Amino acid sequence: MTIKISSRNNVFQYLLNAGICPEQNLKNMIIDLKYSNNFNWIISLSMEHKVVVKQERHDSHDKTANRIWNEWQLHNFLQSCPALGSTSSFLPEILYFDNINSILIYKYPTGYIDLESYYINKKIFSTAIAELVGNTLATLHRETLNSRDCYDLMREETEDKFRYQFPYPGYLLDRIEPEAFSQFPPEGLRFLVFYQRYESLRATVKELVVHHHHSCLTHNNLQFNNIFICTHWETLLSKTEHGDNILIRLIDWETCSWGDPAFDLGTAIAGYLQIWLNSLIVHPAIELGKSLQLATIPLEIIQPSIVALIRAYISSFPKILEDRPDFLKKVVQFAGLALIYQILTKIQYQQDFNNKDICKLQVAKNLLCRPEESFISVFGLTESALIELIPYSGS
Repeated sequence: MTIKISSRNNVFQYLLNAGICPEQNLKNMIIDLKYSNNFNWIISLSMEHKVVVKQERHDSHDKTANRIWNEWQLHNFLQSCPALGSTSSFLPEILYFDNINSILIYKYPTGYIDLESYYINKKIFSTAIAELVGNTLATLHRETLNSRDCYDLMREETEDKFRYQFPYPGYLLDRIEPEAFSQFPPEGLRFLVFYQRYESLRATVKELVVHHHHSCLTHNNLQFNNIFICTHWETLLSKTEHGDNILIRLIDWETCSWGDPAFDLGTAIAGYLQIWLNSLIVHPAIELGKSLQLATIPLEIIQPSIVALIRAYISSFPKILEDRPDFLKKVVQFAGLALIYQILTKIQYQQDFNNKDICKLQVAKNLLCRPEESFISVFGLTESALIELIPYSGS
């Protein structure tokens, strides 16, 4: 690798050389580093102009996993495939690609806010937003379900390996050998103590990861900070019959694959659960059940959005239940797995693992190992009752 984006001056010079914007705009730029598997720099060049500079990490042999290349290839493919026009509209605009240095620059969605920031700032959980997200995911999965071209592309880019490349797999091994402990930070070892304690949890995670159903294009990293909603979504929604395509944008497609739609949907649900779990009042003297009840944002406030998300998804994509009767069970389990990966990301980048994370792990364990019981606690109603509420309007 000849260039490594590692500092403000470094980014400044690269953007200048790439011709992304004139020098006068770069002098006042604001930089934010986003936690991810790669180096993601969010650059504010003006009030209305932001770009994202992504560079994939290289190993000691100057090799990469080709995730930036795969994302670039997906963009090119969707742009050349009119039949997948709705899916293409979800992606941001690519401005520059540097294959030699594994750098991708795309336009930060103007007039949009990521869902994580929206909920943090507003603390209002409109079911209409959840419905937009559900419809967006249903469109992505339904539109690509029978796309042979998309299937062939994903198979080629992943070298015919359809198993998920989940982040930080070293934490989820069946057994940790003594020499491996030097690879984990102290906070990671605390996680491992909990994870290794429960054989049922390890077995369930392994089963879920290895035997997932690959059937369509999946994003595979639908954290709320990768889902963007138009800042004027309410006004536009009232004026647009099918406004989903312009109201929602999805970024960071580097881990996309021909995968399991239940994982995307479960990750989105985990985003809502994370809002609840982050508001827990945690103390060593307080039992888990009591902590869950003392959350400053109760689960009851979040549940209507979770139900709206599922209802909108299934209503727009009812075939998924016909093909997979256990789909909603898998969604609940993947929500638990997504919570675990959110915890591991925090350990990896913030070097932190506290009592609140222990509570999250307990919830994740219940979702994974007891999905039927957890269904009622997460959705507030049984699976059959939820399905009865779904107005089937899709195809």
